[in-house]
Amino acid sequence: MRLPLIITLACCAILTSCSKYQVNVISSTTGKEPNKETGNYEFENDSVRISYSFYGPDAPVTVNVYNKLNQPLYIDWQQSALVIGDKAVSYVPESISLKGNISAESYSYLRNNKGSIFNPTYTDGSVNAVANLPKTTTFLPPHTQSSNTTVRLTRGFIEVPDTAFHKIRMIERLQDTVALTKVNTALFTPDNSPLTFRSYLTTYTVADGKNIPVVYEDKFFISRTLKTNSDPKHLKEFSNQRGDYFINSKATGYGKTMAVVGAAAVIGTAGAITDSQNAKSK
Repeated sequence: MRLPLIITLACCAILTSCSKYQVNVISSTTGKEPNKETGNYEFENDSVRISYSFYGPDAPVTVNVYNKLNQPLYIDWQQSALVIGDKAVSYVPESISLKGNISAESYSYLRNNKGSIFNPTYTDGSVNAVANLPKTTTFLPPHTQSSNTTVRLTRGFIEVPDTAFHKIRMIERLQDTVALTKVNTALFTPDNSPLTFRSYLTTYTVADGKNIPVVYEDKFFISRTLKTNSDPKHLKEFSNQRGDYFINSKATGYGKTMAVVGAAAVIGTAGAITDSQNAKSK
């Protein structure tokens, strides 16, 4: 009787995997190409090297700053922001991260009062946690670097009209098989992109007791969007993690429905097996 349950579980695994994916490729408005190996966008001068990576669900913005100077450099995160469209999002999070654990013990007391038994419970506990305060300034000694990831570009799929898509052929690898597959793709310019944004980063050095600020502004836009029902990691172009694109996914309505049906089937199968075993034991 184990075989029906195994088959049912396998069906559930297949059905609940029904998802659709959206891949968004990010470009610089200056036409600068990303790093060939990492896909990160790098901007540098004689003082600093600033790189950006957007890989991950909802495009976490990772800012890395390398101090090329022979003197300390400060990053003023409170005077820096990610500007998405016309909305400025501070690099300093508004909430405080609290991580820890709670330990508790319960005590029961029995008391006989005129034949009645009372059993009240008392709990004594303690909290052991660490609050991570938002970082407003980063101190960089000469020739050192630091990364910061506090902001995400999106919350789920970016809205792109169906009329913007056309099918292109891309190389897909499934185990030992390599083939061409058609993928819905939309191309954009900075003028018609569904998402444009810029990073406004403030740094400063100290001379004669005075802060000397320097502002760096880098602009980006989504230049290409792909949508597919297959995991984009099977596509050759997106098989490696790179900083110039990000992937979002969500379950389809069919997948959600069949997940419920599959769960019910598992329960039903399990119940049938139990009934069968009980019958045998009798």
